[in-house]
Amino acid sequence: MRRNSALNLIFIVAIVAFFSNVLTFTIKTDRVTESYPSVVCPPNAAGQNTQISVTSPKVEIRKTGTSSMLTKIAGARRITASNQATVLDAGSNTPVVWQTNSGTWAGSVPCLAPVTTQWFIGATADVTSKGDLTIVNSGLGRALVQISLFTESGSQEIRSISIKANSFTTLPLASLAPGSKAIALKIAPLTGRVNAFVVDERGKGLHALGGDLVNSVVSPSRTVVIPAIPQQTGKKSSTPHTLRILVPGQVSAHISATIASTDGTFPPAGIDGKTIPAGKVVELPIDYKMAQGKFALQLTSDQPLIASVFSKTLVQGKGDFVWSTGAPEMKPFTLAATGLSPTLVFTGAKIKISAALTDVNGKSQSVEIVGEDIATFQVPDRIRSVTFMSVSRQTYGAALMTSKSGYGYIPLLPGSELTKSTIPRSNIRVLLP
Repeated sequence: MRRNSALNLIFIVAIVAFFSNVLTFTIKTDRVTESYPSVVCPPNAAGQNTQISVTSPKVEIRKTGTSSMLTKIAGARRITASNQATVLDAGSNTPVVWQTNSGTWAGSVPCLAPVTTQWFIGATADVTSKGDLTIVNSGLGRALVQISLFTESGSQEIRSISIKANSFTTLPLASLAPGSKAIALKIAPLTGRVNAFVVDERGKGLHALGGDLVNSVVSPSRTVVIPAIPQQTGKKSSTPHTLRILVPGQVSAHISATIASTDGTFPPAGIDGKTIPAGKVVELPIDYKMAQGKFALQLTSDQPLIASVFSKTLVQGKGDFVWSTGAPEMKPFTLAATGLSPTLVFTGAKIKISAALTDVNGKSQSVEIVGEDIATFQVPDRIRSVTFMSVSRQTYGAALMTSKSGYGYIPLLPGSELTKSTIPRSNIRVLLP
């Protein structure tokens, strides 16, 4: 009798334990939190004037260079940057930087959340170079960053630098590759919350030759689309353009090229069908005449590559230049436009975009942008934001901006994207093993 009672007790305990485990398994859920990572804008250097356009004066900001990570309300839709990098909690909105230097040049970049790598193809390190590379670590710990450099002579030795928490460092481009005419950079953080910015400023003695902020891409690709290249015409000649390409792998690339413009779509002579050697920065002239306006360039390759177009510009009789870089396929997002009035340029086989324009008084209006191969839209003055609500597939975009100081370019992309992270859950078994 006692033996039967003991067996029954063991059986009941086993059943309870089994169902307890089953119930624990079936009701177990993973809780996640969603957020937009903060974006980072470059610092203002000596002689520069840097303005950050945001969509709302309620955006929270903080500066690097301090021990405090506390944020404060911006208080305006256009913020004057300090000599420290600016970190913004902008949510789904993308702030835009407009940077000028004593009225001699202008450039623009969107403020971006940190990414795993940034590639820059643009700038020079020869005797005319006054440009620099700025690397910002907006995180709480020290950052270790690898800098890979490529020139017209090939790849150079990888350089590693350490950056303390919530700070930045600036390196002259001429110190990275002395004498090199054409350079490309890969910035790869091993630790830290890192953003990099490249300024290409040039001059001979006291004579300014212009400047620009070079926008970055995340990685090389077999298809590169440069949506907006400015074309200006004069009495004697049209705007000179130079295509710069890097194939960072070990195998040379065979490329095809297509230009889309108001004159039609056609392959550019001297570029289409070209073979590009691996590991070297190569420059090719885009030498043809076309009507004034904007055009797009698409490169297709059998090997991943990065590319940009260098264009000389003239603004109010003053010479400048601009780097038009590759852009990813567009997706819905909101672009800050306070004080910018950009010209938006789109390229794609069938372009169809629905956008909402919000002015400084909070009033909104809807616009539809349609076209084939290339389409443009001039954002009116007093517009504080442009929200792209729907975008056709395989459509790419960029914005061109001008001021009395010069010309600027940015790819149309979200500065920060929604991320998910799992919320840690307490478990009684860690206390009762």
